[in-house]
Amino acid sequence: MEENPLKDIENFRRGVEAMVEELRATMLELGSEGPNETSVVSNARDRLRYISALTEQAAGRTLTAAEALSDRIKAQQALAAALAGKTRSPQIRAFLEQLQAEHQAAAGQLAEIIQAQEFQDLVGQVVNKLLVMVQKMEDNLVHLLIDDDPDPHLSGPVTRESERVSQDDIDDLFG
Repeated sequence: MEENPLKDIENFRRGVEAMVEELRATMLELGSEGPNETSVVSNARDRLRYISALTEQAAGRTLTAAEALSDRIKAQQALAAALAGKTRSPQIRAFLEQLQAEHQAAAGQLAEIIQAQEFQDLVGQVVNKLLVMVQKMEDNLVHLLIDDDPDPHLSGPVTRESERVSQDDIDDLFG
């Protein structure tokens, strides 16, 4: 049985159309305004970059705030310890010792926040891998759709020898 190259091309075309439709549907779900076929992949890549930038920015702000609070808590803890040693009032000493214990607990919680921000690094790595994958997918799609070296059997509208028209047939047609 002879393979039909036109059928293979049609199947390929349908597959590409299905991918484009799926990408378009996904972009619409993500809130896009219906990008055209040429911008679907670029739009996805831009969204991933945006997510990565926002995540990194938020993590940076969180770390900066947590580190500033940690420094303030350490300073207050040291001052409370110094004042506790200078006071003779048992009530003030008890308050300052309680304040030191609370500062120590808060410092531990801030350390947890700082360590939890490691997720941003992991998110960033995953997003960067996705960006590389999307870029490769876009490059491969472009390469498939714009092939500089087409199959010589697909050089014209007729692909089977039995269907080719000779110059004599054309001359006869135009009389």
